[in-house]
Amino acid sequence: MTSIHSLPPELLHQIFRWVTDEGPLSASRPSWKNYLLTSGDGGEDPWPVLSIDMKGKHAASALRLTCSRWTALATECELRYIVIHRMRGLKYYLRRIRKLLQTGSEGGNKVACPVRIMNLRLLEGERGVWTEEDTEMVVSLIRECPNLEFMVNQCYAERETHAAGPIVLQSLANSCPKLKRLHWKPHIIMQVLPSSWSSILASSSLATSLEVLEIMSPPPAAGDEPTPVPALRLELPSLHCLQISVNEDNVSLVSVIAEEWQLPALKSLYLQYRDQSSYRGRNPRLTSNVTSLVSTHGQSVATLAIDRHTACNVPLHILPPAPIQELVYYYYGLREAESFPFTAVSTLVILIETRRQSHPSTKDVLRALKELHRLQGYNLSSLKTVVALSWAFDELKEPHPIDIRLLDETQRLWVEPWQQDAPRLVNRHGVRLFALVETNQDQS
Repeated sequence: MTSIHSLPPELLHQIFRWVTDEGPLSASRPSWKNYLLTSGDGGEDPWPVLSIDMKGKHAASALRLTCSRWTALATECELRYIVIHRMRGLKYYLRRIRKLLQTGSEGGNKVACPVRIMNLRLLEGERGVWTEEDTEMVVSLIRECPNLEFMVNQCYAERETHAAGPIVLQSLANSCPKLKRLHWKPHIIMQVLPSSWSSILASSSLATSLEVLEIMSPPPAAGDEPTPVPALRLELPSLHCLQISVNEDNVSLVSVIAEEWQLPALKSLYLQYRDQSSYRGRNPRLTSNVTSLVSTHGQSVATLAIDRHTACNVPLHILPPAPIQELVYYYYGLREAESFPFTAVSTLVILIETRRQSHPSTKDVLRALKELHRLQGYNLSSLKTVVALSWAFDELKEPHPIDIRLLDETQRLWVEPWQQDAPRLVNRHGVRLFALVETNQDQS
């Protein structure tokens, strides 16, 4: 029998790939189906929760124990996706990466940095203060990762001693030419001015490599925004998904994206109010900027998602017509919508508030039907599916039964449009929301 130690390196590599079953790292796509409505802040995050492929990592660890020639490959597998919670974890990964790059693969061959996904999460500075040393450590790690494809920045500290945001963003621009997805959502710290976003992206390969960009960073503190700078035209030809915060303190970013960014490949646009717990009501400037954003980039967008707080500022009828095919919107906004500008929409997802219980009641379903009856006044000939998205409706495994004989004339009008093949009224999982039944009169 041939010893495993005598196998050629190519075959050893192939066996390792088969066993660890490495899949695409950035294949996940945003969707309203990922909304976590049980969370306290609204939960309207379209991104699936990032999770480590523990099955692949366990297989890699087993192969490491089987043959020393798989040690380097196992290390590479373990470093493909790194999650960092504390500064000591960052130092640990920095040491491991540098050791791997110095040692090389089996046979002493030089290896490339294996890190493809980096998630900086709850990375607190010393005593809650983010310092220059903390920033330099992050930059040092980024420098070692030229093959990085997917970056999540969720750094947190109570305050920072310097402007760390532009430094970290610039290091990504300088060191990571393959970066496809950037999720920028730090807490309190690492603010980046709109003009800095434009200038840093425009002067680097990120302008052509980025496919997904999420900017949910805190707005600049009062007085941080300098005097207006000349407009900088920025083209992001590969960007197909953009998610941005539209807080009233952050509308200057929305304005810059609307007026200065060219996004010819944009297909998905997600507008969110970042800190929903501090929502402060109507803001005319926010309304005008969102309108401008949809007017500029809406002609290429297939999916437009407007969260519940933004919807209260942006009634549908003030938005310009656009060939949107999938719209995510809040039911309360329908009450003020005098018209519906997206006549090509085929899927309409409506966020509806219901009581938190294990299963929806007939009252919950009728309340949703009452709100959705407003759709009958619009010209929506292309509409195929309406999704009633709520915590309670998610629990439906089959249509909720409604006794037609117990409905009054108005309620019968509410249910009538949904008795046809199209449009279908369903929950998140595609289950019809209700079915009309007639209870047997002989039942006691």
